[in-house]
Amino acid sequence: MLKKLYVLCALLILIRLCTSCGHPSIVRPLPEPGGSDTTGTDTTVTPPDSSELDTLRIINSDSLLAFSKLFGSVYAFSETDLEQKTGTFYKANDFIGRPVTLDYKFVAPASDTMKHRPFVLLVHEGAFLFGSLDNEMGKAKLLARKGYAAASINYRLGFNGGSQQNACGANNREIIQAVYRAVQDTYVALHYFAGKADELGIDPGQMVLAGSSAGAITITALLYMTEADFEALLPGITATLGRLDPQPSGTPFRVRALLSTMGYSIFKSSYITAANAKPTVFFQRTGDDILPYQQGTFLSCPFYLTVEGAKPVSERLRKLKVPFELNYQPEKGHHLSYTEEYITNRYAQFMKRLWANNPHQIVNANFKTIEDVLIK
Repeated sequence: MLKKLYVLCALLILIRLCTSCGHPSIVRPLPEPGGSDTTGTDTTVTPPDSSELDTLRIINSDSLLAFSKLFGSVYAFSETDLEQKTGTFYKANDFIGRPVTLDYKFVAPASDTMKHRPFVLLVHEGAFLFGSLDNEMGKAKLLARKGYAAASINYRLGFNGGSQQNACGANNREIIQAVYRAVQDTYVALHYFAGKADELGIDPGQMVLAGSSAGAITITALLYMTEADFEALLPGITATLGRLDPQPSGTPFRVRALLSTMGYSIFKSSYITAANAKPTVFFQRTGDDILPYQQGTFLSCPFYLTVEGAKPVSERLRKLKVPFELNYQPEKGHHLSYTEEYITNRYAQFMKRLWANNPHQIVNANFKTIEDVLIK
């Protein structure tokens, strides 16, 4: 009887050890209750949400960012206070197999007490055919003057049959692959900057994606589409172009929000669920003739896939009780009349509300607020 008891105890200990090894826990210090640092010094570390990887480094708590004097409407730094860095983050082959080197420009305050700042990655416009990272550097510098770290990236451009003069000369296979390549490049950029968190002063747990036009399509597809979704649109795309995230074991990151301007498109709003929905800012004209405000075809080309715009997606976020801000202009055309300063101020105020756990669903017609609902 005693021998059986020993065997049973040993078995229980073995089971306990096995289950503990399978799910290691990482203990991180919690912020002091009621504490805030308005100077921007990051002295606290908060644990990630239960849905995030245990290895994810979240350095600055939401409450610290919410109560800091930085990151809102005020410009805490002048442009001369900023430092810029350039570099290469990826090398890949373009749509006809030519090797392409993808570079970036990074900007942040040169001297600041906060060692790891919220980071905004900006993706430029150009119908996946033209444009460059310089198109987003105006907004990047304005955000850096508010205290953010920001970077604009180049991604692979071009697809067979498309040109700057005629984006509609291709087929669905080509445009789906163009979006897929842009998403791959953006994934690599996120891993790259997360991996240089200490060197560049970035908080990998407080990353934000911002995109204009084609860039808005790219960051939306990254957040809401899986390889299976792309395979459903174009069978065999993964075998042809590789993994959607080319570096799945790269440095982890956490995207907190999506900031879009000059239009918005997603192939299917049903990709957005309660599990993956992100707080979002939209800027779009109701008469957008490139990216439909309601529903239309990709790039408004008659033979391309159907896409949905800012209006139906904001309504989906409304039903899911996710914070959003819809800024629309009841005018025709793709290009907006908002200034970059106005856009970045709206971005910053949105992030401040998010960090303060003050979730709103706001609709602005031009510059006038016509709806402001506190999510309860």
